[in-house]
Amino acid sequence: MIKSIKYFLLISLLLSITIASAINGIGNYLLDEQVIQPYLDNQLISVSSLITILNQSSNPKIRADIIQYLRTSQPIIKQKFLFQVWSQSGELLLSLPHQPPLSLENAPLGFSDQDIHGNNWRTYATYDDKMHVKIIVAELYNLRRKLADDIAKSNANILLITYPVFGLLVWFIVNLALRSITKVTTEISNRASTFLEPVHLAEIPVEIKPLVAELNQLFIRLKLAFERNKRFAADAAHELRTPLAALKTHAQVALKSDNETDRSKALQKVIESVNRSSHVVAQLLTLSRLGEEETLTDIKPLGLHKLATEIIAYLAPHAFEKNIEIELTPSPAEPIVMGNDTALGILIRNVVDNAIRYTPPYGEVKISIIDTGVQVILRVIDTGPGIPLELRERVFERFYRVLGTKASGSGLGLAIVNQITTLHHGTIHLTIPPNGIGLQFDVAFPKYHA
Repeated sequence: MIKSIKYFLLISLLLSITIASAINGIGNYLLDEQVIQPYLDNQLISVSSLITILNQSSNPKIRADIIQYLRTSQPIIKQKFLFQVWSQSGELLLSLPHQPPLSLENAPLGFSDQDIHGNNWRTYATYDDKMHVKIIVAELYNLRRKLADDIAKSNANILLITYPVFGLLVWFIVNLALRSITKVTTEISNRASTFLEPVHLAEIPVEIKPLVAELNQLFIRLKLAFERNKRFAADAAHELRTPLAALKTHAQVALKSDNETDRSKALQKVIESVNRSSHVVAQLLTLSRLGEEETLTDIKPLGLHKLATEIIAYLAPHAFEKNIEIELTPSPAEPIVMGNDTALGILIRNVVDNAIRYTPPYGEVKISIIDTGVQVILRVIDTGPGIPLELRERVFERFYRVLGTKASGSGLGLAIVNQITTLHHGTIHLTIPPNGIGLQFDVAFPKYHA
């Protein structure tokens, strides 16, 4: 597991440089040998040519110059280079002074490797047809190996000198590359715990843009969650203040009343206040859970007609108490939508419950599920007072209630419906029914196709 990107990069890059340099050094050593061998062989050919000229020349000055060159230009003193000129009768005609007593007469023409007295020699022999002599030039292999070794040592010394420079350059480049991460870290570490705005940096490398983007999304979700919690506390304080005050008043009346009838009425009012408070708390909790940043879980294909049947069966007693006729139109086929059954159940309950609340006694509430082939529409029509055109957008605001309505409520039901619809990628449309009485409430969802 990588604990530090910086040290991982430093170690990896320096190790890579070391391995690459070692491979390069070995390759250069082998390559140098391949380059040095032909170069030194060419030198043997050149010396052999000079000796040929020396033999063929009758000019004393030329002969003296060539001999002087051979003495000064080659490592004669170290006895690692020598030449010999042999006649056809096997007589040694010419050689360097002070050379070891070695005979190269039997060296084959051209290049060859000779093992003489335990030493490896590289020889080049040629025959001078004009002078009828055999010219042999030889060089110890130790000289060649020494040259290759010297080059390898020089390369190694250069590497040892430049390695610290490589280390400093790698350190600088890694720090420069990770500077953007350091900026993000500094920017976040200097934030207050309540500052949840997105991170904005002028230059962000492509590699960490996804990280910063996800971090910003997290900040947005946290900000919305904090705001939702603050809003829930404010909403609860606002909405529960009145019912709790009424609850306290009715309880005090019940305690002070000597009349059984008055005491009973006061206790009934206490129960109504408790019910209202419970309803407000339930709605607030539902709305709090359905924050804008939330995504639905446990999504599955659902039969909307079947779900509506279960919810309406639960709400039917409330309609019967007001002598309201409630009807769910049968559907020829079960329309299927993708959704969360709990959330859609809350939506249907709130829409139908609103229709029952605002429909006067002896009115009607009709529910139907319409399959258009592309959408599945939940349609609820009531015979209530309806909603004026200019207020049809505002009724989805939190705690907004149309003035003049006598039905009880918290003003949160339609806000919850709107939020659940949005989470299901649906739309809401409010119109006047064809008979011109009441309100037609349509919620359209995308149809699920298996």
